[in-house]
Amino acid sequence: MRPWLWGLLLLFLLGHAQDLGAQERKVRSLEEQVAQARRLETQSQARIQALDRELARLSQRVQGLLAEKGRLEATLARLEKERAALRQEIARLQGEVRRTEGRIAKLEKDLEDLKERLRALLQSLHREQAGRYLPLLRAQSFTDLAVRARWVGYISAQDAALVRTLQGTLKALKEERERLSLLLADLSAKERTLAETQASLERERRSLEATLSALRQEGEGKRALLREALAERQRLQAELGRLQAQILQERQRLRELRRQEEERRRQEAARRQAAARPTQVVVPPPPLPAAVGRLAFPVPGGRVLVPYGQEGPFQVIQGPAPGSPVQAAAEGYVAGVLYLPNLGYTVMLVHTETLSTVYTNLQEPLVREGEKVARGQLLGYTGGGLLIRPEELEFRVAVRVGEATRFVDPEAYY
Repeated sequence: MRPWLWGLLLLFLLGHAQDLGAQERKVRSLEEQVAQARRLETQSQARIQALDRELARLSQRVQGLLAEKGRLEATLARLEKERAALRQEIARLQGEVRRTEGRIAKLEKDLEDLKERLRALLQSLHREQAGRYLPLLRAQSFTDLAVRARWVGYISAQDAALVRTLQGTLKALKEERERLSLLLADLSAKERTLAETQASLERERRSLEATLSALRQEGEGKRALLREALAERQRLQAELGRLQAQILQERQRLRELRRQEEERRRQEAARRQAAARPTQVVVPPPPLPAAVGRLAFPVPGGRVLVPYGQEGPFQVIQGPAPGSPVQAAAEGYVAGVLYLPNLGYTVMLVHTETLSTVYTNLQEPLVREGEKVARGQLLGYTGGGLLIRPEELEFRVAVRVGEATRFVDPEAYY
């Protein structure tokens, strides 16, 4: 292999040595993200526990208020029964009062009638003082006279007794009416007191219902927050799992890059030792055309996914699918084939004394070192590396100016 090709290989390996530092920074960044995710998960767990305690407190308070509401409703039902019984008793007493008043009215009318009869009798006796004895003078005998006199006195006595009896009954009925009126007033007062107590308890029940409704709404809000917190914790746990898996993968890649760096140093030491020995004669490869022309795009149907310089001195080209075909960008010969497990096969083509191309992430290539290739010839298929997506190709273009070889942007040569 020509000395400047050793320089080209050295540039390639140095690029991956730079990747080692970037990989270490990436692993540290992922570890910081994991620590942050764990802190967030701890905060989320504390929030969930606080919401659980708050919901338990709200539930206990709601249960207490429901028990208080049940007690109030039982009291209201008892008071309603008592009011109904009082209303029935009041209605009965009102009927008694009406009946008593009816009897009083009848007795008062009868008494007035008797009084009128007595007044009429007295007026008649007054007008006919002498005439009151006429019925007696019409008697046929003394016996008849005595009988008539006795009956007149009896009738007068009976009327007077009846008047006294009616007056006594009337007095008793009025006393009964007064007693019933007092009892009715007392029952009415009790019914009003019960109504006021019932109204107060009803207001208290409505207040309890409003408090219960507010607590239920607060509970719904807390449960919604709890659902959000649980979803956030689940998301954080999934993110934490993803980051941990990614860290494992990146640590494995870091170990592989360190191994590659050690291999690079070993090869560099071997190259120095080889350079110190006498240079062996190498049969020159077939000559190249004088003009290469524009480079062919190395992945037919692909596109530039990452431009040159963004991730390193190369382009990342995305093919149509995993295992996309890779072709030679120009006529030349295969100057070297290198295999690294995480990067797959790398094929280096030399097109002129000053122009070479490098193709990384190939499966086992279809060409061999020293083989001449034509422009557009199939070199292999993408997907040989572990750390590069199976549909992607890392493409480099190297130019030699004087004794220095460097990678340039391939976009200038398409």
